[in-house]
Amino acid sequence: MTNREITTAWSTLIVDELVRHGISRFCISPGSRSTPLTAAAARNTGTVCGTFPDERAAAFFALGYARATAEPAVLICTSGTAVANYFPAVVEASLDNQPMLIFSADRPFELLETGANQTIRQQGIFGSYTRWHMELSEPSEAVPADALLSTITHAVRRSIGTPPGPVHLNLPFREPFDPVVLPPETSWTPKLKREKTDEKPFNSFAKRQRTTDERTIDHLQRLLSNASCPLITAGNLDCDADAILGLAETLNAPLYADISSRLRLREERYPLQPLFLSEQFTSCFKPDLVLHFGGKLVGKRLPAAVKQWNPEHFIVVNNSLSRYNPDHNVTLQIEAPPDDCALHLASRAERTFPDALPLKTISLKIEEELSRCTAPDQPVTEISASRIVSAMIPHGHGLFLANSMPIRDMDAYAAQRPRSDVPRCIMNRGTSGIDGNIATAAGYAQGAEAPVTVLIGDIAFLHDLNSLALLQSQRHPLHIVVLNNNGGGIFSFLPIASQEDIFEPFFGTPQNYSIRSAAETFGTDYENPATNRQFIECYTAMCRSNRSGIIEISSSRKHNFEQHKNLNGLLAKQIDRHLCS
Repeated sequence: MTNREITTAWSTLIVDELVRHGISRFCISPGSRSTPLTAAAARNTGTVCGTFPDERAAAFFALGYARATAEPAVLICTSGTAVANYFPAVVEASLDNQPMLIFSADRPFELLETGANQTIRQQGIFGSYTRWHMELSEPSEAVPADALLSTITHAVRRSIGTPPGPVHLNLPFREPFDPVVLPPETSWTPKLKREKTDEKPFNSFAKRQRTTDERTIDHLQRLLSNASCPLITAGNLDCDADAILGLAETLNAPLYADISSRLRLREERYPLQPLFLSEQFTSCFKPDLVLHFGGKLVGKRLPAAVKQWNPEHFIVVNNSLSRYNPDHNVTLQIEAPPDDCALHLASRAERTFPDALPLKTISLKIEEELSRCTAPDQPVTEISASRIVSAMIPHGHGLFLANSMPIRDMDAYAAQRPRSDVPRCIMNRGTSGIDGNIATAAGYAQGAEAPVTVLIGDIAFLHDLNSLALLQSQRHPLHIVVLNNNGGGIFSFLPIASQEDIFEPFFGTPQNYSIRSAAETFGTDYENPATNRQFIECYTAMCRSNRSGIIEISSSRKHNFEQHKNLNGLLAKQIDRHLCS
C-alpha cells in the first residue's frame, strides 16, 4: 500500500471503531496535518461533526456535551499550539471526572526539534491530567490492524472508566496525507483476527460494577446510631441525588444541599445556606457527625463552620479515589457510589433525630426578605436576576451557572421548585475557571437536546466572546443573561478592595465593551431590561421564541456589593431572632 492508502485506511479504521463503540460526536478544528482524521470522520455516516475554528471552544463544547450525555466527544486538531489550546478544558474535565477523547495530528519523528514549522512536543502534553495517553506509530502495514483497534478500545474504556476523564492519542502523519478511495478490503485489513459486523466493536469491555461493601455500611450505621446531632451535606453529585435526600428524610437530619448537588432547588427541604450568615447559628448548632456525599462545595461558609465545629466524625463518601479534604479534617473517606451508600444506610436506619433547627420558621422569614428583592417595579439586580431565573426557567431547560458571582448568588438566593420541575444545573467547578463557559453551555445544550439558560458575568462573557459564533449553528438555543457590573465583581467582596491604589486597575478590571454590539456582531437577539418586571417579560419571551439571545443586566460593582451586604445583614438578623431561644 502507498503512504496515502495506509494513512487513509488507518484513520478510517480509527473512526469506524469509535462509532462502533457508540461514540458519534466529533469536534473538528480545521488543519492540514489532521486531514486524514477529519476526512474519515466527515465521511462516516455514523458521526455528527461540528467545525470549530477555535480549539479552546471546541474542547469546552466537548466538555459540555460530556456533562449532558456521560459520553466522550472526540476532538480532532492539527499539530502545534492547536492541541495546547485544549489544555484548560482538559484540566476541567480531569478534575471533574468528565470523559473526553483527544486525537491530535503530529509531525513525524524527523521533524521534531529541527525548527520545522508548526512543530512542538505534543506527546504527554497534558501531563497528569489525562486518564491515559499514548503516541501511536506512524501509519504502517507493519502494525497489525487489530493492535490499532484494541488501542482505540482501551482509549474509550479509560475515558469512560472509573473515574472518567480525558484520554489523549497523538498521531504522527507523514505527507502526503490527503485521503484516497480504498477498496472494501485492503492488503492490511485481512490481518484482523476475526470477522465482525459493522455494528459491533472488534474489542469490547464491561463497565466496572460497584457497590458499597457491607462492612463499610455497618460501620457507618453504627456511627450514625451513636451520633446525637448529625448533619448531612451534598456537594457535586454525578449520581441519583434522590437517595441522599431520602436518607436525610429517613433520619430527619438537616441537609445542606449545594447548588451542584441537584438538590438545592428542591422544595422538599429548606435551604441551609442563609443560616451560615449568622455567627449565632454556627455557635449554637454543633453537629457531632458530618456525613458528606459527593465532591466540592461552591460556598466557603460551611467548610469554615465545620472547621470551627471540629466534629468527632467528618465522613466523605465519593465515587472517586481523588482526595476531598481541603482543610485536612476528614476522619474517614469512603470510595463508593454516594447514592448506593445512602440507600443502604436509609434501609438500615435505627432511629430518627429530633429537629435540631426551627427551619420552617426561619425559611419563611427569609423568603419574605428575598421576595422584596424581586418586586416587579424594583430595579433588576444580580440578586433578583438569579432568583427570577431559578423560579421561571421553563421545564426541561438546562441552567448553566458561570463561576465567580453568578453561581454563588444562585447557591445563596435561588427559589425552590417542585421536584418534577427542577432544572439541571451545569457548572465548571473542577477548577472553577471563567474560561469556556459559553462553549460548555453550547455543548451541553446539544448533548441534552434542550435549550439552556446561561447566567454569566461580564468578564467571563468577554473571555469566551468568540463562542457566540456557535449560536448560529445551534439546534438548541442558549439564553444568555449577562450580569454586567463593569469588571470583576467578586473582588469587591475581598479584603483587597480596601487597597484603592491597586484595586481598580488590577482587580476591579473595568471594561467598557458593548454587549449590545457583540450581540449584533454575531446576529443574536438582545435585551437590556431595567426593572424586574421588564426582565421577567423579556426572559419569558426569549425562552418561548426558541432563539438564542442575550439579556444584559446593567449594574455597578459598588451597588452590587452594597446590595449583598444589606440583604445578608437583614437575613442574619431574621435568623438570629429565631435561634437559640
